[in-house]
Amino acid sequence: MNDSIKIIENGFVFTGDNQNRAGRLTIIMKNGRIIEIGRRAEALKALYSNAEVIDAAGKVILPGFVDAHHTGESFILRYLTSGQPMSRWNKNPTISRVYDYLHTQASFKEFLTLYRLSYYAALKSGVTTLAEYGIDTPEHSFAASLEALHQTNLKGFIGLHNGDQIEAARKLQKSSIHFAFVITDEENLTLYNLQSTIRFARELKWPIILHLGQTRHAFDIVKKNFNKSIAQLIADYRAIDSAVHLLHLSCFDEGDFKIIAKSHIPLVYSPSAIFQKGTDIPPFGQLAKHKITMALGTDWGMAQPLENIQSYCSMFKTLGLLYERAYGRLALHSKNGAIALGLDKEIGTIEIGKKADIVFLNLSEFRMNFILADDNAERVLDVVLQEASSQQVSDVMINGEFYVREGHILTYSEEDLAREGQEIFKRLLSFRDRENETLPPPATILQFSENQKDKSKTSEDEMIVEEGFKIVRKEQTLSTPQIKDATPLEAAKEPPKNIKKIFGDDDV
Repeated sequence: MNDSIKIIENGFVFTGDNQNRAGRLTIIMKNGRIIEIGRRAEALKALYSNAEVIDAAGKVILPGFVDAHHTGESFILRYLTSGQPMSRWNKNPTISRVYDYLHTQASFKEFLTLYRLSYYAALKSGVTTLAEYGIDTPEHSFAASLEALHQTNLKGFIGLHNGDQIEAARKLQKSSIHFAFVITDEENLTLYNLQSTIRFARELKWPIILHLGQTRHAFDIVKKNFNKSIAQLIADYRAIDSAVHLLHLSCFDEGDFKIIAKSHIPLVYSPSAIFQKGTDIPPFGQLAKHKITMALGTDWGMAQPLENIQSYCSMFKTLGLLYERAYGRLALHSKNGAIALGLDKEIGTIEIGKKADIVFLNLSEFRMNFILADDNAERVLDVVLQEASSQQVSDVMINGEFYVREGHILTYSEEDLAREGQEIFKRLLSFRDRENETLPPPATILQFSENQKDKSKTSEDEMIVEEGFKIVRKEQTLSTPQIKDATPLEAAKEPPKNIKKIFGDDDV
């Protein structure tokens, strides 16, 4: 990291901290962290006469956006599912062909292209940290996601879906990339894999991603199989006693709100994706009544935090509810997102000691510039969050270094991104448009994975990996950067032979 000191002056700053400090503040950074914030620009500059000064006149400065739930491949796939509710995706043969291709034939290069497109688009929209949900294709998707995050310099998480991915993640050096265990979808969820995943997460001290309850149908599956709601299930088995990412939970029984409120874990929702996918709208009124913290993520489509906040407000208006004041709305994609990912000590606000992850919005053009004359900072932020778009993100800093400058990505050719995007899209279209082919069983919607195979018919080239995770082929070795020798996970034991049930309240 460069030891040089940088000073940002003349910008209209919203720190997003607990005091909601805002105004024409001067920010001083060293070694990627914020070391001083103040109003006396000249006095501060005098202390650091050799500093690089960045003039942010005409710009609004916000904390780097946190995308608490991202699905990288959907940057391209959103065009193939457009206009169709999620409940019909696995019944559409053209969509199923594309999903099957990604799971069985797509190369590392193709996955890397998909994730790189998505992550650079997120970066250009002001996202500095994201949580990639991932998919369960063991050969390529994990390694490609990891490489794309390194290329874009984004911070964040990658979800782990099977034993191969976990083994590869364990070998990696510590870096800005973190890992989390994904609990399987509702249809394949058992007490055995639930408890196994919780145990492994505690042993490795990694979070759990609970991607459950996105629809009433999904909620009812859990209720039928376990005789409990999702909130009751994860509370009874102490999943929420540890670090956990709670995604999508849209359906509740009486008493569930108190369970979630008591956990103090933010719920992560994706308003723009809810509109696109036609999934259930969360009970925002009850969540607000119980003072449950919420954070936002992209889920499906392109990461556009400002537009996502506006979709959130539209949803509240449709329901006849009042949404948060401006500072509360900013927190949805910054401070609350950092809390949801367990990174709030490092990111999410512009504060002394935190990483200098900063987004600049250019409001110098006359159609919005006039609002900067208002002395009321909250009114300025209110207008910004109502009217500004990702197109007005001009500069993005991560750890005090620019990766987007005056609207242009600095670390990759945008012309190459455009060319690569067209090539991969044509490739996927070629599979979408094939007809009269024998199709595999439809993919599981929430994870785009094949239906679970009969474990009693494991072939010679398959092996059972860690408890609670899928049977995966070992034909290829993951190609992940920065691999070191590490002790593999301890061999998982088969469940006791006296187990007769996997659902309900039976102990495992």
